[in-house]
Amino acid sequence: MPPSLEQALGPAMTWVFKILALPVIWIPKFQATVVGYLWDFSTPMEASIKIGILMLPALHLIAGVWCTCISLYTLLFRGARANFVTAVFAAWWDSGRAIVMFWAGLLRAVFLTAGWIWGLIRLLVAGIYLAVVELLTLPFSVVKRATQSSLRPGIPWIAVTMTVGWSLLEAGIFSYTLMPMVSDIAQDLVGGAPRTIIQPLLFVIVFLLIAGSFACLQAMVEAIHQQNWKDIIQMVMVEVLVMFVEVVFLYRELVDAITPVLAMQSGGGVRIGIAGVLFFSMLAWIGIRGMTWFLFGRYGTPTLLAIISGRGITTKAPAGARQAGEADAVTSWIRELINQVKADIGWFHSTGMNMLEAYMLPPLQLVAATINFFMLFFAGRHLFHLPLKSLHAFMDTRELLKLARAEGHASGGGGTP
Repeated sequence: MPPSLEQALGPAMTWVFKILALPVIWIPKFQATVVGYLWDFSTPMEASIKIGILMLPALHLIAGVWCTCISLYTLLFRGARANFVTAVFAAWWDSGRAIVMFWAGLLRAVFLTAGWIWGLIRLLVAGIYLAVVELLTLPFSVVKRATQSSLRPGIPWIAVTMTVGWSLLEAGIFSYTLMPMVSDIAQDLVGGAPRTIIQPLLFVIVFLLIAGSFACLQAMVEAIHQQNWKDIIQMVMVEVLVMFVEVVFLYRELVDAITPVLAMQSGGGVRIGIAGVLFFSMLAWIGIRGMTWFLFGRYGTPTLLAIISGRGITTKAPAGARQAGEADAVTSWIRELINQVKADIGWFHSTGMNMLEAYMLPPLQLVAATINFFMLFFAGRHLFHLPLKSLHAFMDTRELLKLARAEGHASGGGGTP
């Protein structure tokens, strides 16, 4: 007690004041001792332990002691004193549990942090590994995904592509070999024409001629399958004429181009006349047409004819299954990437919420227990139901106020008369 206050009260009232102040007179000294111990540190490790682990529980205990001891002076004026005393003991029980859960929560947060860092490291290492593997296997994956639809029943796009490509290749070769002869003909007929006009026009004509030969083969094969002898005879005659035109105007030029090479290699001993040139040209036409027909022409030509004629393309496989398979083959890698990103985002979101709750919930347990001490002093009841199981129990203040009003009406307006 200050000396001035003791002199003002006198000896008799001094003893009365000391008796009345017994519940709280020791608290300032206790508070100074606790705070002095907490702020007395010499190393960063000791400071982090005292401030991080002991500071909040100590402040909570000081606030609880103040509220409890001051509440002793209100016992004479409170109604339902038994309930109030029970609430005080319950508050201290919750206080002890809050301190224990604070320390346990800090330990849990440390373990969760270590697990999160380990999971992040594994995720980064796995991501880098998968990226390297994907980069190394990218050519094989592209080929697999591009040909995945071709491995299912459906439209033979590979055969169609090869048929058109082979026709373009032959058209390029034969237009090159025919170019001198066509230039001479154009010179004789019209007095010459620019090469830039003759070359593309010749290429288109030769391409249509070669593609027409595949169409004639397809028509002959269909006639044979249908055993329509009239059409068979007609298509055989047409095919012979097609072979004659291609042999005379295309393959003959190709054989003529290699005849000087044969003569030079044989020292002039081998000379092929016109009959030999035509014979070898016919064999070349039969061999090339047979090879290309049985390899891809018999699969790609019907599809091209169906597209040209407008009949539409029909397949034995269900259209829905084919379209789904082609969509899977084209967009499977996009969906895999999106799903992986979604999974990573979901993992970070759930882990981040767990981390936030692990770090926030332990100190909030002590804050809620401290608020309960103040609510007990002023209103005679608790505000929070401890222990808190989630952050929502502390963050939704409107629900807390509704609950407080409901409990206040149920208890007749509070603990004081």
